Amino acid sequence: MKIESKSTFERCLREGINIFTGAGFSLLAKDKQGRLLPIGDDLRNELLEEFPTAPKTLQLPQLCTFLSRSRKDDLDRYIKARFNVGDFSDKYRYLEFINPRFIFTTNVDNLLESVFRGNPNKYLNNARLNGASIKDKSAIDYIYLHGSISDDESPLIFGDLDIASAFSNDPTRWNYFKSLMNRHPTLFWGYALRDAGTLQVFADAIDDNNKRNSWIIVHPEYTSDDEIQYYKSLDLKIISSDTEQFLEYLKKFESVSPADKEAHENPFPEYAIPSHSDIEHRAIQDFYLGATPTWSDIYSPRVAKLRFYSSVEEQANRGKNVLITGGPATGKTTLLMQFAAFHNFNGIKILLSDISTAKAQTIATKLSDTPTLLFVDNLQTSIEALNHLSQKKNIQLIIAERDYAYLSASSANFLRKDIEIIDITALDEKDAQAVINNIPVDIKSRRRYKFRDGDSLFEIIERNCRTPSIKERFHNVIDGLRKKDEQLVQLFLLSCYLHTCRSITSMDVIYSYFGKSYNDYRELYDLIAILSSSLSEYVGEFAEEKQDYFSIRSNLLADHISTIAPSEDLATMLINFHNNVPRFCVPNFDSFKRRAYDARIFERAFPKVEDGEAIYDVIYRKHNSPFNLQQKALYLSRRKDHQRAFEVIDEAISKGGSRNWSIKNSYAIIKFKANIERKDSPDVQKALDESMEALEQCHSADVRKAFHAMSFADQSLRYWKKYRDKVAVSYLEKSRDWLSEEADEDNRIGNVSRLLSHVKRALASAKKR
Repeated sequence: MKIESKSTFERCLREGINIFTGAGFSLLAKDKQGRLLPIGDDLRNELLEEFPTAPKTLQLPQLCTFLSRSRKDDLDRYIKARFNVGDFSDKYRYLEFINPRFIFTTNVDNLLESVFRGNPNKYLNNARLNGASIKDKSAIDYIYLHGSISDDESPLIFGDLDIASAFSNDPTRWNYFKSLMNRHPTLFWGYALRDAGTLQVFADAIDDNNKRNSWIIVHPEYTSDDEIQYYKSLDLKIISSDTEQFLEYLKKFESVSPADKEAHENPFPEYAIPSHSDIEHRAIQDFYLGATPTWSDIYSPRVAKLRFYSSVEEQANRGKNVLITGGPATGKTTLLMQFAAFHNFNGIKILLSDISTAKAQTIATKLSDTPTLLFVDNLQTSIEALNHLSQKKNIQLIIAERDYAYLSASSANFLRKDIEIIDITALDEKDAQAVINNIPVDIKSRRRYKFRDGDSLFEIIERNCRTPSIKERFHNVIDGLRKKDEQLVQLFLLSCYLHTCRSITSMDVIYSYFGKSYNDYRELYDLIAILSSSLSEYVGEFAEEKQDYFSIRSNLLADHISTIAPSEDLATMLINFHNNVPRFCVPNFDSFKRRAYDARIFERAFPKVEDGEAIYDVIYRKHNSPFNLQQKALYLSRRKDHQRAFEVIDEAISKGGSRNWSIKNSYAIIKFKANIERKDSPDVQKALDESMEALEQCHSADVRKAFHAMSFADQSLRYWKKYRDKVAVSYLEKSRDWLSEEADEDNRIGNVSRLLSHVKRALASAKKR
């Protein structure tokens, strides 16, 4: 084996490298039937044998196009079976000994997923689904450019011309990929002269600073001098080796893991809880003005531990998993961080904002039998991972999440039986007084405060601080920015939008958003500097050294973007964002996508239905998920375009399947809203009954009982007001029974309790009739 610039190459392997894999990379893998995966013309010959009526003269790309138009399901089944890896050489596992930062592949097989599944040191992060990982040393960002058999939403592409066409149709995606390629040196592995078109596209994307550090592996027996000269013309350095020989070479980078110095040394220091002496301090006024809590606030004596701290502590000491839930700005994150900082635990403690299934597998393997207290500040986007971790006897979970997110995510088994739910929305008088006593004097109101039952932390702080209301503050910020520069308004709303959708503002996002408005980064940094009173540099776990990140200073302002932001400005931001920003450059995209298309935000931004439909169509073209159609239908329903809403929700059901109970729940709600205010007739009542029946089906079939019970109860109350008959009473009785099951002593959810009290009052009035 010969390696050009060997020492430089080995340094790159240690410090970080991009790897592009082609068909030759998978030579040592077999499918479930024990056959080697096909390369070159092998797949074309196999397809012609499998589909004997297909034209024999077509090349592979054209043959696949022909078959996809006539026998698509048969083709997909064959491809997925043929490239589903059943066995592979153990030498592929030597990949963990080097430091690949990004792996791009034009293969459609699942070899790499198989190789890294359950690896204790590294895991593949699917950047197509989750967005690029940020500052995670164990993550390898994985981007499949021609689709993958593991992803049913990605089309399978064959041939290098297709990828060039795909990038020309979506230039923002290609530009983002180019930026990733240029962050690290590059290795091309498994490509040959037949892939010249693809290689040239990639090689041309590498900028001048990195072209000197790009290599290609060529087979020593089957590569001619002319081919090598062609690769050199693309500024690629040559590694003469076959795949097996190169994998064996990687074993030399194996290093012995250092022995544990203590009984419970934390293998994930990046997620460890910092000590008081390790943090940067800030003024406590920022916390009471709505800024995101930091460890400085958590260790401050002016942030009281409320009674819920004792509730969490008691359940944790009983060995229970705990879910801290409540509405926006009720102190969930603060309580989670307080407990992480102050709870004594004989083991290790780690805290993450959210967690993928792949990451969970790595954590579970790495921690083995080490007692672990795992804090997670995002249940909804981590549900599958947490369901996996909940089965590990050595791991205990403390989770924080909004109540509505808990309900929409509560399909996991552990949420039905293995967790204690603590709703912290309403404070008692003692807690309220403790909060008031700790508000700094310079911002504390002189007005006498009268406690109201059900007051939340946000309401208590807002009514006891000498500051404008949240609505006034939001509009004051917007007005002040508009006087300076309209672009500042857009940057502010963009940052609020990203924050409320569980992402952060990166320079990649900002540059993509403003597009051609600014020629270089320096102008954008000038804009950011002007906005420094509302936007701060982000230094959390999502940050990395390659670019700067920013976060909104006030959680309260960001969380109210859907209710108080000026409609026209909000619409402009959403249109620019979804047209200009590629999904691949949005940090924490898997969390972002679950909130970014919410009908409530778009309802405020787009009072004209045609405008709202247009932007939802843009979103769907980029990400054709049935859940995006679901949000579009809910938007149309909110805008009273019930006929169009029915058409769209029907399409969502056809895409997502009739047993997608979340979408079917939306279908029932849309049908109910379309008829409840109509003049009474047999057809109207029939439609309303059909809606109630659909919700009954959802409740019966789906494990998310509370989610469907609340929808059913809300509609039952409105049905009772309209008809006040025996059928209405039967709906109320069923609502009472379902909600009572959800509102037991151990699982008190605020909205469930509120609805249950309304239902009981309605039933009491029915008995008097």
